[in-house]
Amino acid sequence: MQLKTRVFKLSNGRYENLSELAQVMGISLAQIYRVRAGKRDIGEKFIIGAVKAFPGNKLDDLFYVVPDGSEMTDSRSDLGAKGNLVSVQEPGQAGMVAGSRRDEVVKLRESGLTYAAIGSRFGISKERVRQILNENPAQQKPTPDPDGMLTARETARFLNVHINTVRRWSNKGTLKAYRICSRGDRRFRREDVDALLKGGKGN
Repeated sequence: MQLKTRVFKLSNGRYENLSELAQVMGISLAQIYRVRAGKRDIGEKFIIGAVKAFPGNKLDDLFYVVPDGSEMTDSRSDLGAKGNLVSVQEPGQAGMVAGSRRDEVVKLRESGLTYAAIGSRFGISKERVRQILNENPAQQKPTPDPDGMLTARETARFLNVHINTVRRWSNKGTLKAYRICSRGDRRFRREDVDALLKGGKGN
């Protein structure tokens, strides 16, 4: 079984951004990004931080479990007699076909589900669901010439973060930017972006 979280959905409207959420939870922003992207498992520190950030919510409001390899399955969790998270799978969800997240979002939307309902299944906001549906699948991950330069938007898309996050990292010197033309547009080298990925986003 795999532990999943609704923290990011619940943070909408309560915290201004993920940086503020990370500060209240007492964990690093890099850990927040990695958990949200599914690149890091939810550990004890994250659970403790979630309880601290959402004191009015129960554990089963903040977390749920799904079978391994079935991240698209919508599982509502409940607390068993000993306080352990127990998976309670909703009818009709066990046979969901594996595929890209966008494909699943499209299928769910075509089936008549609302943006909010779809977001709940993936642990994302309804605004993010709209963004996914409006994205061009062929442009989700740019694959430029390794020797070429990435724009701020391409870099944000590649790192799966908001463009303002890329700008903030650039201003802090976390990600080196090169100013071009009279307007001073930012450009980023692919090798610098790769180095940031290896070192952890936002570190």
